Amino acid sequence: MGERKAKMLRNIALKAHAGMPALIKRQHALQDEISKLIDLIARITDLQAKSRQQGDLDPRQLESDRWYELQLVDEGHILRNKLEFLQIELRDLIAAINWMSQKKRVVTNKADEVERQASEDRDTQSDATQDFIRTRRQV
Repeated sequence: MGERKAKMLRNIALKAHAGMPALIKRQHALQDEISKLIDLIARITDLQAKSRQQGDLDPRQLESDRWYELQLVDEGHILRNKLEFLQIELRDLIAAINWMSQKKRVVTNKADEVERQASEDRDTQSDATQDFIRTRRQV
């Protein structure tokens, strides 16, 4: 009975371990995407700073500069919102990875304990059987 329970616990631990590579791959993808977004936001901030430095007084140029600046502001907001969302998703993913790792560790420890207990029970039963055989021979 103990071996069966230990095997079942080992299978549960293996299942938890099998899901980890996909989560870790997703974590790396999110980290790459977050770093790209941070770079884009920095580039947009630089473009906004450069557009403010120009001192042209041509009305058409001022109008197009204003439109361009509004587009940069909108794009910046969108990218910041996406960055915030991805950071929350990454935090949740890291929590899931940690939870699966903890679950694997606990289940593996429990399987080891069950196997040890089963082994001790077998040894105890074997010793009891040997004692019984010895007492029967003496009688």
